Amino acid sequence: MLRLNGITPVMATCFREDESIDDEGLRRQVDFAIDAGAAAICGPGFGAEFYKLSDAERYHFVDVLLEQAEKRIPVIAATSCGSTHSTIEFSRYAEKVGADCLMVTPPRTAAVPAAEIVAFYSRICDSVRIPVMLQDADFTGAGLPARVLIDLANKHPNFLFAKLEVTLPGAKCLEVVEQTKGQVQVVYGLGGIAMFDGLAHGATAMMPGAAALEVYVRTYELYTQGKKDQAKAVFHRLIPYLSFALQHLEVAIHIEKRVLQARGILPNARMRHPSIYLDSIYQTQMEELIASVVELAVECRESQAALA
Repeated sequence: MLRLNGITPVMATCFREDESIDDEGLRRQVDFAIDAGAAAICGPGFGAEFYKLSDAERYHFVDVLLEQAEKRIPVIAATSCGSTHSTIEFSRYAEKVGADCLMVTPPRTAAVPAAEIVAFYSRICDSVRIPVMLQDADFTGAGLPARVLIDLANKHPNFLFAKLEVTLPGAKCLEVVEQTKGQVQVVYGLGGIAMFDGLAHGATAMMPGAAALEVYVRTYELYTQGKKDQAKAVFHRLIPYLSFALQHLEVAIHIEKRVLQARGILPNARMRHPSIYLDSIYQTQMEELIASVVELAVECRESQAALA
């Protein structure tokens, strides 16, 4: 079964002027991610503005990821829907067309009891053979209890991953890894800002956006080689960018697209409406951060190339 060790970026959605999807921008991201050392790729998640895409567009997004990846790298299909029925339908489709793993967030439009959340994931795990990742996305809270993840692992051998996007996730990460005896690997989200917390508590993968992928790859490799001080020195240069980006989901997606555009990977940084638009002072701050991140990413790429 699939194991994830390294950086597994979420792909962004590239939009044309009429807000239709530009497949070529997605294809270039896939090639870039593979070339930059990604362990896997994922989509369409929050970073792809999945909440603004139609069902048909989300299915198509998965098709393009798989076509472009061509089995060079594992593909994680984000198949969350508002109902168990729709999520199973999308998940079975993703499995049929060749996805290596599913990433699923709990239903969030209407709050339901914890028992219903467990039943939701149990039915998804029973409906497919490929691995399932629970995306515990509670950006300002503690998310689901660790016991929920542990119980799912005990019941389902294909429940293999938990992506934590919660406050202070370290204790939960360690508990899940230890109590499942490593069956469940933990992936850290939220732009990877808590990367060192994750690595210290047993996480094996990070899931940021793709824009500064080389920085995460370089940091991860230095850390796993025991060069922790060097890893921190590299990653801490990314913190001002992440601190700005993580003020709001739409800001995070937009600035990631701006970096991808600056690097020639995307033709534009267009967001699908509705979104957040910042004033000229914020725009100046963004431009400075984008320039610093592009410089850092290129530097990390050159460092990796020199070691190859």
